[in-house]
Amino acid sequence: MSQQRTTAELHVEIPGICFIRQPEGARRCTLSAGHNGDHRHFYSGPIRDGFRVGTNWPRRSSETQAD
Repeated sequence: MSQQRTTAELHVEIPGICFIRQPEGARRCTLSAGHNGDHRHFYSGPIRDGFRVGTNWPRRSSETQAD
């Protein structure tokens, strides 16, 4: 038996991630969508003091989500 879910509101916004690809690789930004400044991937890079330091790259002028 399937049941359709309903919401009381006409519009529900689900927060997302930026998801812009790093120019020279396959990594994607893991910051929230619409952030300002450089992109960042927190789950990459060398380990320092037991934690990954991540990688970052500058924002390009013509980029689009999931490019």
